[in-house]
Amino acid sequence: MVAIGKMGQIVCDLVENDEDMLLKSGFDKNVTGEFAFPVFNNTENITEKPDVIVDFSVPVASLNILKYAVQNHVPVVIATTGFSEDEEKQIREYSKQIPIFKSANMSYDIMIMKKLVKWLAPLLKNTDIEITETHHNRKIDSPSGTARNACRCYK
Repeated sequence: MVAIGKMGQIVCDLVENDEDMLLKSGFDKNVTGEFAFPVFNNTENITEKPDVIVDFSVPVASLNILKYAVQNHVPVVIATTGFSEDEEKQIREYSKQIPIFKSANMSYDIMIMKKLVKWLAPLLKNTDIEITETHHNRKIDSPSGTARNACRCYK
């Protein structure tokens, strides 16, 4: 799990506050600060095999983590966006070897919006629609995977 980014910190907090879950370790390219669990910046240094990896990072980190996951037979949840077509193909190949759950957006609200767009799109065939997105100022990829996938799914 990437532990230092915005979503990584939220996931870490949620896991640490759930008595049925155990946060074994984190992963980030810049290990700074102190954590209640080990944080690694190199997959070769991970000392205890996780049961699952939750990834809210960037494509290059996701692919690095996926290599580790395949080598160690660890399922992965990917919530990273901004993958190229070649990277998406690589993820599909990895999914033949390990379980991968991948979503461009884990938000309940977005899931509802996608369902509404899927229902509404056929009713508005001759309508010119523009999708506009807004994110916090630290969002790395824009347009995000959410906006790109919404457009791709319902053209």
